[in-house]
Amino acid sequence: MNETTVTTPNELEIRVERVFDAPRAHVFSVWTDPQLIPEWWGDGTVVEEMDVRAGGTYRFRTAFGVVEGEYREVEAPERLVQTFQNHLQTLEFEDLGDRTKLTQTMRFATTEERDTTMQYGVEEGAKNGFERIDAFLQRLPLDA
Repeated sequence: MNETTVTTPNELEIRVERVFDAPRAHVFSVWTDPQLIPEWWGDGTVVEEMDVRAGGTYRFRTAFGVVEGEYREVEAPERLVQTFQNHLQTLEFEDLGDRTKLTQTMRFATTEERDTTMQYGVEEGAKNGFERIDAFLQRLPLDA
């Protein structure tokens, strides 16, 4: 199984990286297809709104409350930039043939916000979420 790494490359960022054993288009679709979001977010997540385009918004109802934000950049299947909770999240999907390296960078306004997010378990959450994505991708047909 592939490993998820979580680092703090500078005072304002958290970086999460993982290689998935699936083509880039599949990995990108897991983040952008409203029918696939509940598959890996779990816990009864309902996608109430998801307009995947620059300026579009999303809103998910989860067991832990509402998660919403705005898409700032959408360059399928290479890059996705969106607001998420208290930070800006950039997802970069690197094509490795039949595999994909995903780099998720969370940028915060202050070091304190970054550190608070780390203390609230972002590392464990990222690892668990990426493991669910990995398991889901293994079940996703190649023609999906």
